[in-house]
Amino acid sequence: MPDTRVLKQRWPTPLKWALYALAGAWLTWRIVLLGMASHQAQELENPEAALKLDAHHPGAHLALGLRERTNNPEAARAHLQASIDANPADGRAYAALGRLLEIRGEGEPARKAMETASRLSPQRSDVQMEVAAYWMRQGNLERALGHWNTVLRHRNDLHPQVFPELLLLASDPAHHAAFMALLKQPVPWWPAFFNHVASRAPKTNTVRVLYNLQLDGPNAPTPDMLRAYLARLQKEGDWLEAWFVWLNNLPKEQLGKMGYLYNGSFETPLSGLGFDWIVENHPAVSLSTASTYDTSGERALRVSFRGQRVQFQHLHQYLMLPPGNYSLKGRVRPDRLLVEKGMQWALYCVGKNKPLAVTGRFRGSEPWTHFRTAFDIPASGCPVQMLRLELAGTIRLDFDALGTIWFDSLVIEKVH
Repeated sequence: MPDTRVLKQRWPTPLKWALYALAGAWLTWRIVLLGMASHQAQELENPEAALKLDAHHPGAHLALGLRERTNNPEAARAHLQASIDANPADGRAYAALGRLLEIRGEGEPARKAMETASRLSPQRSDVQMEVAAYWMRQGNLERALGHWNTVLRHRNDLHPQVFPELLLLASDPAHHAAFMALLKQPVPWWPAFFNHVASRAPKTNTVRVLYNLQLDGPNAPTPDMLRAYLARLQKEGDWLEAWFVWLNNLPKEQLGKMGYLYNGSFETPLSGLGFDWIVENHPAVSLSTASTYDTSGERALRVSFRGQRVQFQHLHQYLMLPPGNYSLKGRVRPDRLLVEKGMQWALYCVGKNKPLAVTGRFRGSEPWTHFRTAFDIPASGCPVQMLRLELAGTIRLDFDALGTIWFDSLVIEKVH
């Protein structure tokens, strides 16, 4: 019987190694060609030269497609299709083709191309921005916001470019439903955008609407957002609204301790929000709450000066005292406080430079001492007040300061 076994062909060893060498040389040359073509295509200086090295190079075809999209749409379409054929996983070519098809009035193919681009390149900001622009042109802000969200989650550097456009959209009440839909999911860049709106929106109502849209959702206001919102309301003179917004954000345990002056015992951190103590930082001063002896609670206000010149007016609180007679009282302990005129509390009507009342001045070193100052809130012209801690003085030498001063148990009382 004939032998039906398949005999293995044995290549002579020298021939085998020669074939391996040829294959390796071909692969090496191919890699070099692709590398050179990729470099030229990425530089976008001479995609034609890149195609001479590799006629199917996707980057070169993409570059030519983008270049010819306006002047020669047919050639551009051919190049973009060639780029897709060579690299069907690159969303850039689909986005460019989608825009070309949109311009040509081919609505359904354009939509499919854009959706494919977004799906293939979820991390490419240029593709996602192109797709967002497409949906904006289609009048679908909700979908556009979804793609902007994808970009802004990872590209903080694009915030200055995109935020002004989003602010323009948010200023139109017809677009608020789209923003509401966006805020149903966590949006990491939302606090930065809201702060942008709070400081730059032409109309306060835009800020107000966006603030209310985020309530009771996964994008609850952060302290910085609340600070920006309250600052905008106060800047616009909406003091009563700012008061209620601030109250609604206080911890429940703090609501029961409300008086005419908030946190006068300095037991809770100085939040810088609304009608709490507001601190302006300065390198010549250290201002904090801290433990010390003989306080009414656990902490007191400590202000320490580093021996530099500073016209200190860097701690204040806004008040809304109704007309009437009041007194400000508290405890003070200066600790080797070297200043020319001393430190004082001054009460102002907001918008006016002349104080309604000024306490005595404190300096040097003394044990804990009580102080008290009476004042009147007039029947008109002073709906909002500001209590400010400041260095007294009129000339530059008055503001050289070294040492520490403590305050505790500040209270404003109505005098009947």
